[in-house]
Amino acid sequence: MNKQIGMLAVGLALFLPGMPLRAQDLEKEFEKFERQQQQDFEDFKNKADAEFETFLREAWQAYDAFAPEVAPVRPEPPTPVSFDRTKPEPRPVSIKPGELKVPQAPVPGVGDKVPVKYPGKPDLAEKPAPGVYVPGEPYTPVIVPMPVVKPGRSVYRTSVELYGTEFDIATDAAENLTLAGVEENAVADAWKELCNRDYEQMVKDCMTLKEERKLSDWAYLQLTKQIGLQLYGADRPNDIAFLQMFLLNKSGYKARLAKIDERLKLLIAPAGTIYGTPYLRMNGNKYYVYEPVPDASMRIYTYKQDFAEAKNLVCLNVESIPAFSMEAESRSFASADGVVKVQTVVNKNLMDFYRDYPQCDVVVHYKAAMSEELQSALYAQLRPAIEGKSQVEAANILLTFVQTGFQYMTDGEQFGYEKPFFPDETFYYPYCDCEDRAMLYATLVKDLLGLDVILLDYPNHIASAVRFTEEVKGDAVVLADGTRYVVCDPTYIGAPVGSCMEQYKTVGPQVIF
Repeated sequence: MNKQIGMLAVGLALFLPGMPLRAQDLEKEFEKFERQQQQDFEDFKNKADAEFETFLREAWQAYDAFAPEVAPVRPEPPTPVSFDRTKPEPRPVSIKPGELKVPQAPVPGVGDKVPVKYPGKPDLAEKPAPGVYVPGEPYTPVIVPMPVVKPGRSVYRTSVELYGTEFDIATDAAENLTLAGVEENAVADAWKELCNRDYEQMVKDCMTLKEERKLSDWAYLQLTKQIGLQLYGADRPNDIAFLQMFLLNKSGYKARLAKIDERLKLLIAPAGTIYGTPYLRMNGNKYYVYEPVPDASMRIYTYKQDFAEAKNLVCLNVESIPAFSMEAESRSFASADGVVKVQTVVNKNLMDFYRDYPQCDVVVHYKAAMSEELQSALYAQLRPAIEGKSQVEAANILLTFVQTGFQYMTDGEQFGYEKPFFPDETFYYPYCDCEDRAMLYATLVKDLLGLDVILLDYPNHIASAVRFTEEVKGDAVVLADGTRYVVCDPTYIGAPVGSCMEQYKTVGPQVIF
């Protein structure tokens, strides 16, 4: 307590120069200071709300949306290639990489991109500033303060279910809110009405749960939709879109409303590319249509300005695994040589969340962590198999496990579209392809062996390569600075560490870090 009073005294000394700070006066002066700070914040918030209301009332402009970007599709081999051990061992080759998949930073207000540098990796570097998006790297948002709830407010919370998990949220401020239509004035009136209600507890609950449940930005977006669905029902999509925009804006995210075919739709500005979805370029960002309607008009009407406090993009990276309630499903895997046998458990609720994830760059999946439940069970069974082994011996054991412990099938055959897996999904679905295997192997080697791994992206295949700290012979990709990554191909069945498929020995792959 004395330490807190001392800190308050220092703070008040800065803001209230020349004022004697007697202990009996300190609490009174601090309360006065707090009230003034709160009033200043309220004035600022009310000004931002009123300005945005004005933008909403102005005639929304018509824009022609850009056609959806098509997700990269690699014509993967219909079946894995088998390594022929009867052939003489070929001389190892050093492969020069093709294009490095270097993060690119957008030029504000232009939408073009410029390379950035990162220490320790070729053409890669310093951590981007908060609010600046660099593809493939963790997105650092601008810190958004929690809303201040008016004192004396009674709190009544409603249970909102998302992916089998209950979220208790004070939704009463948004109840009985109905848009009079989709015209500009109707939207502006709804904004003004909700701003005048005690909405702060609702937004604070949402933001608090986001932190507590480790919700990614996409999971948070889904939560706002679920709140609207539960309050209004699926037959009121305009009200749901409006509430999503309100909650996201008040949580600091760049989201806006648009009219498409006389229906309100939510637009979001992501840190990343969403494939298969129409979008607009506005204020230096791409705004994608959230859950677009098939065959909808490409003529989109929206307002000019973003909400003043909407500073963050909706990040597509999964930095931590959402803490959804566990609905366990068991799976068994074993390598063909019998060295590795594992029993695993995956969370069906997490799988449902990943199923609804938008089509995005493969690096988003590659950078995602494995869930704690799967990791703890899996690694406890893998560690004894590699304990006491050299790096190459351990890497070969893990490689054989991934090569032969999983059934192969292309995404086109299994899903009808390109679907890179998040780590847990490889242990859930009955089949996986080359990119899923390469990403899983990379994760296992990084986590269990502590070695650096890259992905090798060929025109119709993805493999992995490991930077060993011991001398390891074999085919390797050698970067411009001499760094040597030994090829480890989880889809080249039976091939040991250092074996590249014959058809790729003379191909410079793109390198994904």
